[in-house]
Amino acid sequence: MRRPLARHLLRATVLLGGIGAAAPAARAQGASPAPLPGQARSGPVINSTGPSFVVENPTFTIPAGHVFKALFEVNAGGSDTTMNAQLITMARFYNVHVRNGVPKERLKAAAVVHGSGWTALLTDEAFAARFNGARNPSRRLTEELVAAGAQLILCGQTAGGRGIRREELLPGVLVAPSAMSALNILEADGYTLIPW
Repeated sequence: MRRPLARHLLRATVLLGGIGAAAPAARAQGASPAPLPGQARSGPVINSTGPSFVVENPTFTIPAGHVFKALFEVNAGGSDTTMNAQLITMARFYNVHVRNGVPKERLKAAAVVHGSGWTALLTDEAFAARFNGARNPSRRLTEELVAAGAQLILCGQTAGGRGIRREELLPGVLVAPSAMSALNILEADGYTLIPW
């Protein structure tokens, strides 16, 4: 009697472990987590991605009038078919806070882009020229972030090393002398690094 129960528990543990292992792989490929029906959804600020939940009666509360200054380091890319996962996190920053009652005016966000994250900042034409005719899967997300007031700052050293011309960048993308410069200045200005 005990052995069949133990076998079922072992089988369930293995299945759940497989589900947990698949989630990081999906995030690494730039896929947003699958929302639960009727609960997590994109918007109200960034509509292309960034699903979040309403948290009823949180026990850790946001102080009245608190202004968020969030800093994101975008150093990994998506692919020619998936959105940049690190920019999806930035979208969630906007959506989760507005969905949970924080006015959008109290949300300030900046992303310092270097390494292989630069591909998310390209126009469709520039992306296609570099990636076999594919369109930039992060274009709409990048445009929505800029429209929401986010600073998207490309490392000038990354731009120089990859031969990225200014006209290849989406409107609103900024270029710094280096990622180190931008990170230092933003942190000195009170931005807090979100470490994922």
